[in-house]
Amino acid sequence: MVEKASPATELIRQLRERSGAGILECKKALEQAGGELEQAERILRARGAQIAGEKAGRTTAQGLIDSYIHQGKIGVLVEVNCETDFVARTEQFKSFVHELCLQIANSNPRFVNREDVPPEEIGKELETLHEQLEGVDAESTQPMQQAHMERFYKERVLLDQPYVRDSSKTIQDLLHETVTSIRENIVIRRFARWSLGT
Repeated sequence: MVEKASPATELIRQLRERSGAGILECKKALEQAGGELEQAERILRARGAQIAGEKAGRTTAQGLIDSYIHQGKIGVLVEVNCETDFVARTEQFKSFVHELCLQIANSNPRFVNREDVPPEEIGKELETLHEQLEGVDAESTQPMQQAHMERFYKERVLLDQPYVRDSSKTIQDLLHETVTSIRENIVIRRFARWSLGT
């Protein structure tokens, strides 16, 4: 006779599948969230961001370059760095790098992070927006400008994009989850994307 998993065990399993975090991390997060799955997931994301921040200064001289070709029409190369060659050879790290290839092929970002966006491009975008908002009172333009720039970053910046396999999280969230699980600093160094005929 097969034993049924307890509700707590089932919640831990679901949280692990959604977040990729370890059993103890999931258990602690669920306890802290009073058994509320979505709240526990938010707690794990916050912890992931904190751990990633703590590891951010570490040197990342190892890693992988991966590629992906989609139906012979879109090609992607991506370089992702980590601290050790041991981690670079793990299936989890390889899987993360490949997920980035798929994301880039699908969503066509132009930059890894916001700091990579040239000021001229931001200036052009704001200039176009100001032309569109001509005649709108200044009080209303501020929130509209903020919302417009957030959409701009989500469209063009890899780390800001919603993850194609789970739009409830961004690529930044996925990166933090991977750093939390692997326990090493990870840096998405660069990528290139080609589309047939462009």
